[in-house]
Amino acid sequence: MPEQLHDDLGVGLKAVIVRSIDEAARRGAAKVEAEHLLLAIAGSGDVAADVLADVGLDYAGVEAALRGERERALRAAGIDPVAEERLHATGNSRPGWGASIRDGLQRGNYKARRDRSRAERERLAIADALIGVLRADLGTVPRALAYAGVDRAALVTRLEQL
Repeated sequence: MPEQLHDDLGVGLKAVIVRSIDEAARRGAAKVEAEHLLLAIAGSGDVAADVLADVGLDYAGVEAALRGERERALRAAGIDPVAEERLHATGNSRPGWGASIRDGLQRGNYKARRDRSRAERERLAIADALIGVLRADLGTVPRALAYAGVDRAALVTRLEQL
């Protein structure tokens, strides 16, 4: 787990991070990346998931956005998209930490709510982690959300107002 995550962030965010590892492993990824964290948040049932769902990014919506990004990237490289059933993992190794999830978690909004109780900060820790993911300028997640027509800045503003 990235070193910036302290015990006081709460069990909710830790559980989502563990689910992001499961997402990466299930998809056969060598690294846990921001897209896996975004999927885990979308499927968490947390208030952050509700904010995502309000703009069409429930778990299935995030999957569709990421699939659209992958297909566009392949086409840009001159490769026809590969059928989903061919993308299943063959290995059983645990994925390592990728740069985008580390960066996303470091950009999280954890210190902005210092004036709130510990319980409230823990309740909003997943939303704060999502803010970090949404603040990325480069990578799979920003491209996927741009292709899906999602206004990341508006989402960040809404999450900051929780």
